[in-house]
Amino acid sequence: MKAYQAKYEHQVRLISRLREFAEKIPPGYINQKEFFITSLQNIFEHLMDLKREMLAEACGRFCAKLDQGAVTDESLVEFKSLLDKFISSGDFAAVAASMIGGKQLIKTRLSALRPLSIVEEERKGRDRDKTADRLVEDAYKRLKFEELEKELMQGVNDPVIDRILTKARENVADYCCLYRVPLRGDDTLTPFSLSRIDAVVGACFRLITRIREIVEKYK
Repeated sequence: MKAYQAKYEHQVRLISRLREFAEKIPPGYINQKEFFITSLQNIFEHLMDLKREMLAEACGRFCAKLDQGAVTDESLVEFKSLLDKFISSGDFAAVAASMIGGKQLIKTRLSALRPLSIVEEERKGRDRDKTADRLVEDAYKRLKFEELEKELMQGVNDPVIDRILTKARENVADYCCLYRVPLRGDDTLTPFSLSRIDAVVGACFRLITRIREIVEKYK
């Protein structure tokens, strides 16, 4: 019950921060950039809290089935599909390989799992997880951030940056509607929704990096 409550609270906080990010900037912020970065960091923290809870819950359910001898081909495929949305490519390969081993080996591998953070992979700059990089790249294109880069190149100044970040947040709101990412506290976030949110946040951090690079180049 406590685990369920914790997961629910993390979910409500995440959706609330995501909804606030997609709305008008509240008073108290110097500019769009400060609100953009602060909001992204808050979303990222709640996202990782929720991913840890959901991964632990999924692994716990699977281990219970192992103990009961109730793992079927269907449940194994379902579990692998879920893991694929939570962990790195390397961890997924290691877990998949362990499935032909003994019960204790599987449990040991699962207990050591940590959720992949697309945002942390994005911050690496290079040697990113390939799946994470692909998801961010796809989200970046769908959010039309490349068009915002071109707009900034036409005139680098604070008003333009504010306008671009406002458009970026509007595009995030449209993306969430298109991919049915819930923005209400009583909705349920699926592993697919979490992977989309993770990719969006990673794309937003990539946009901040690109803005910084463009400002340095064209100032």
